[in-house]
Amino acid sequence: MLNRKLLDSKMALKGRTQRSLAKYLKKSEVVINKKFQGYLKFSVDDISKIKDYLNLTNDEVVEIFINE
Repeated sequence: MLNRKLLDSKMALKGRTQRSLAKYLKKSEVVINKKFQGYLKFSVDDISKIKDYLNLTNDEVVEIFINE
């Protein structure tokens, strides 16, 4: 399950927005918003790209995208 608060905080620290993330992932803002709300899941490819985009550690990736 997505830890949205942690993802939001990591994005804010890097000055990133859902809009900039959507552009980086080449997805619509609507799709990204649905993923943030939990209606859609982030793919492994999305997670890998987000890891690079936000310069996340492996532990942060687990905490944001895997831990329940």
